[in-house]
Amino acid sequence: MRSSKDPKSRRLRKRSAFFFVPVLMFFLNGGLFQAVFGAVSTQSATVHEALMGHSVRLKGGKTLRYIGIQSPPLQSKIPLIRQYGQAAFDFNQKLTQGKKINIEWDFQIRDERGDLLGYAFLEDGTFVNLEILKAGHAKWVRTPPNHKYSAELRLAELQARRVRLGLWKEEPENPYIKDEYLGEKNTKIYYFPTSPELERIPQANLVNFRSRMDAKAAGYRPCSTCKEDAKLLE
Repeated sequence: MRSSKDPKSRRLRKRSAFFFVPVLMFFLNGGLFQAVFGAVSTQSATVHEALMGHSVRLKGGKTLRYIGIQSPPLQSKIPLIRQYGQAAFDFNQKLTQGKKINIEWDFQIRDERGDLLGYAFLEDGTFVNLEILKAGHAKWVRTPPNHKYSAELRLAELQARRVRLGLWKEEPENPYIKDEYLGEKNTKIYYFPTSPELERIPQANLVNFRSRMDAKAAGYRPCSTCKEDAKLLE
């Protein structure tokens, strides 16, 4: 048996530690440890200031970006976009600045710039990400692998677009918003109007339905994301 004092054994232990520590730090810093093992699901913080319609600076200096939403920029050559960006900023500022929030994490807690990614809730339970969309101050964006509230966020955007709130006020007439669901004739699958799958389907292959019941009665089945939406509407 090789002695623990053997030089070769000591070198092997040092080499194992050399590789193990960086790997452990990668999981901890990237948030994968929390996501996989559920060590941290929420965290309280105080908003120091609003940065844009979709982000804030927390007390301590860290930036939090709201998952699932994208507001117009504050700086743009187009005056209308600057106007929408300022309105989104003002709404976020009034809603969150100086207030305590609870941040709920998803699978990925940092973006490529190192900013935090989360769902923000005020102490009274107000869902900040959702409220900004409902007011029409942002659009819903897919942010894989973070999709915990994607169905609710998509619905909020659609509702704001239907009544032309905020940045949707000047939106051209959109036929996808008139009806609740669209069916693909060849596959007999129906989709929510904001389902990302619609981007690959020619408009000529689509048929409109007023409700899920109409789509089902016509022999159509729901797409994978529409199943989540259906649960919210039941």
